[in-house]
Amino acid sequence: MMSSGKEIKKWALAAISIMLVLGLATIGFGFTAGNYRGFYLSLTLGGIITVASVVYLPIVARKDESDPAGVATPAIQSLWISTSMGLGYVVTAFAPYFKLPQTVAAALFLIGWVMLIFGMYSLLKLSKESGTPLAV
Repeated sequence: MMSSGKEIKKWALAAISIMLVLGLATIGFGFTAGNYRGFYLSLTLGGIITVASVVYLPIVARKDESDPAGVATPAIQSLWISTSMGLGYVVTAFAPYFKLPQTVAAALFLIGWVMLIFGMYSLLKLSKESGTPLAV
């Protein structure tokens, strides 16, 4: 059963906002990395998440609720970016190249998994409830 456009918009805005907070948190962890490689990793991936979320939040907020696909399309685009960057944390957090302290690496690894799981759930939910394909 398709949800109303209002419910889809509410979920989309909440999901993008959560990703924004997680992106900002990872940037914050970068300042505790203790070296430039770990800092740049956090700054790059967290920065991409933050910029994408900040750009897409107003776009989704301005979409007409009577068009669920119109709301879901930019939300799905934003969540693809954030979810992909979450995968980047999962893959790179413990890589020796970045020389992250174990606590910072563990935090980024955990946040990466949260982004992956929440992002995939949100993508599937928005796609199913709006009738919008994931490949937008």
